[in-house]
Amino acid sequence: MTTHAKHMKPPKATALTADWMPKYGFLLESNQRAFAHWFQGMNVLSQEIAQFIQSRLQEDLAAWSTLASCKSPEEAFECHRRFAAKATEEYGAEITKLSQLMMSLASEGLASRERHTDAAS
Repeated sequence: MTTHAKHMKPPKATALTADWMPKYGFLLESNQRAFAHWFQGMNVLSQEIAQFIQSRLQEDLAAWSTLASCKSPEEAFECHRRFAAKATEEYGAEITKLSQLMMSLASEGLASRERHTDAAS
């Protein structure tokens, strides 16, 4: 290395780096909070889905047992009709519940992001 290279000052880009470091730190922290919030929301969603699936499987098994005990085609048809009506109602309610959870997660995440952005400004 030449003597001249040893005594050169660092380029001015270093000063620019120091200027954006606090902003980068804020973005990193903000992204970490957003990811933690998203992860918690996904955990709530997955627990809800698992609970619903378990409940539906139990009800499906019970419906098959009831259907197997039917003594006539008319009785079997009525049993199946009741099962289908109840399942349709429960699936619809679950879709509504999951949609509300997802909308809540999205709106809370956006509100949190806006609060932290305003605080940094």
